[in-house]
Amino acid sequence: MARIHVVHGIHNAFGETFLGPLLDVLKGAGHTVFFPDYGWIFGLETRIANPLIVRSLMPYVMAGDLIVGHSNGCAIAYDLINQRMPLAGAVFINAALEQAISRPANIKWIDVYFNAGDQITEAAKIAEQLGIVDPVWGEMGHAGYSGKDPAITNINCGTTAGLPVVAGHSDIFTPAKFTSWGPYIVKRIAGHLA
Repeated sequence: MARIHVVHGIHNAFGETFLGPLLDVLKGAGHTVFFPDYGWIFGLETRIANPLIVRSLMPYVMAGDLIVGHSNGCAIAYDLINQRMPLAGAVFINAALEQAISRPANIKWIDVYFNAGDQITEAAKIAEQLGIVDPVWGEMGHAGYSGKDPAITNINCGTTAGLPVVAGHSDIFTPAKFTSWGPYIVKRIAGHLA
């Protein structure tokens, strides 16, 4: 089993998160789960707050750990990966992250969960182009990863056979959908760790 750091997005009040089912399914699979709750920040604050959050997480992340991010949590995770932290892998769910990322050699794999109904990350791309948010922001959550690295896998949550259709920035966490998607995420992680 792995040590997994789950990093939430913006607009989450301290102590409140809708990621509870994700934390539960990861713990239920036997993983040790850490949830660094940085509280509520506004999108415009990410240019300053994200680097501070990355620096505060660095002492807690160990070689071989996994990182799971949602929305801005993916930008934080990517910034952490780029600090050359030797991580086993990452899961990006509706990432507020540019599509054409490059995977540093210090991380073995990245799974990208996206759906065309994610309009929030479309707005993230515009905000990044205006230079008002973290410079790695983009529309990965809407359109997926656009590069050719075979260790980065796109999972289109709007068209994955046998699973509920996801259409929105946090729709994957809707209870009726997450009962199927949660075990799928856990199974993919287990496959990478095997």
